[in-house]
Amino acid sequence: MIYTFRPLENTATAFFHELFHSALFKPPGEPAIPFEVIRKPELRRYYQYWGQEYDLGFIILRDGEEVGGIWSRRFTEEEPGFGFISPEVSELGLAIKKSHRGQGIGNHLMNHFLDALRQRGDEQVSLSVNGDNHAAQWYRRMGFRTVAFDGKNMKMVLDL
Repeated sequence: MIYTFRPLENTATAFFHELFHSALFKPPGEPAIPFEVIRKPELRRYYQYWGQEYDLGFIILRDGEEVGGIWSRRFTEEEPGFGFISPEVSELGLAIKKSHRGQGIGNHLMNHFLDALRQRGDEQVSLSVNGDNHAAQWYRRMGFRTVAFDGKNMKMVLDL
């Protein structure tokens, strides 16, 4: 299999909206999350007006097929993201198509993304993940550490 990456230049695509929606965690037994929820202001701000100074993202393709993406944005203290650490720390989101999960694609995507952050000079990256989400364990294996937990969601950070 051949993996390639392309910069995330447009978040107004059906593929990105599908990815963004699939990145939202639905606990087992809970009803499906309506697609329209991604248009709520607290979520839309993660992708709206893409291309700001510190926005960074990539789409991963396997054998030419778009199978996942990773993106990050910086927020302010006045309008923090869910994984906010400081205005100098980008907060990331990541999603792999459900049919392609568990195949190591996330590792390729994360490593490519972290290399790009390091090359840019970033010192940390953060995220927010539900404590019941199995991805939290994967983030730990990738080197993220929990810096806050409210009983439901974890704020995690990785020193670059």
